[in-house]
Amino acid sequence: MRKPTMIDEALSLTMGTTGVIFETKSTVEIDYQIDALDDARRDEYIKVSREALERLKKFAEQFQDKTFSNWVNRYSNFIKADLEKQLHYEKLSDDLRDKLYSNLSYRSEQLKNENQKFELKFFESKVG
Repeated sequence: MRKPTMIDEALSLTMGTTGVIFETKSTVEIDYQIDALDDARRDEYIKVSREALERLKKFAEQFQDKTFSNWVNRYSNFIKADLEKQLHYEKLSDDLRDKLYSNLSYRSEQLKNENQKFELKFFESKVG
């Protein structure tokens, strides 16, 4: 068995780097799928929460207790603010995932082109 040359090591490095980028890109693709499931779950949660808050407010009006009505208002405001925060952080997460995926796609294409050029030069040097 021959000893690996510098060219062998370089080819191994480019292939390994390509593998890392491909695996990371695949992981982000799985994260997109998980996020879509979470978005559907969140949409249902928001819908049910909003309906429940409306029913709670109507109940508080019927109950006609100032302490209870104040609590319902504070609780409703808290839930609404929390829902807004959830959506805000979800958007930040989505934007970051999109940026990461875009960068990985660009870099993977760039690395593929660089590897092809390198391999072509390597094989031309072996023939020449």
